[in-house]
Amino acid sequence: MGKSLFDDVIDNVGEPYKGGKGFEYGTHEVIIGEAAAKQDAKGREIIEVVVFDEADNDKKASCTLWFHSEGGAKMAVTKVLGILVHNVGEEKKDKVRELGKQLFGSINDPVKARDVVVKLMQDKLIGKKAYLVVEPRGKYKTSAYGDLWHYAAEPQGDKEDGDDKTPLDGENITNTEDAGEIPDFGDDL
Repeated sequence: MGKSLFDDVIDNVGEPYKGGKGFEYGTHEVIIGEAAAKQDAKGREIIEVVVFDEADNDKKASCTLWFHSEGGAKMAVTKVLGILVHNVGEEKKDKVRELGKQLFGSINDPVKARDVVVKLMQDKLIGKKAYLVVEPRGKYKTSAYGDLWHYAAEPQGDKEDGDDKTPLDGENITNTEDAGEIPDFGDDL
């Protein structure tokens, strides 16, 4: 019989699950592995970025760059240009800033900006270093989701207070206790 996707699970029935390879609370230097332009479940324009730990390629996380608003697009462009600047030598930093002006100087549409950013990431940032900020929610100690940054940003939540009820923009809430405390906004969201 051949190897099955679930061999490790079957062999360890009744034991605690050890397959999770999420990141702990804090800021982690990571490698950018993938970047894909998509729409989220609500139809908002995003780039989904997959990053991994340089020392452990199986330790991965997903990050979302938002392009459904001008503010989200500005933050995403800031992060991506910042990652480019931090991945080049001092002598090339001004060239990267000039490239940013050329690429984004005349764009007024967040979706157009998304298309330029994803191409830039795919061409120049796959395999480059960035920072991942992780804030596991609820009772979890690790997470496979985080926020992509161009510098070692500090998490905004309190590490000791794992029950932060404020979801990130677009975050899926899976803890049913927390979900019951979210106000009902009807179909407006």
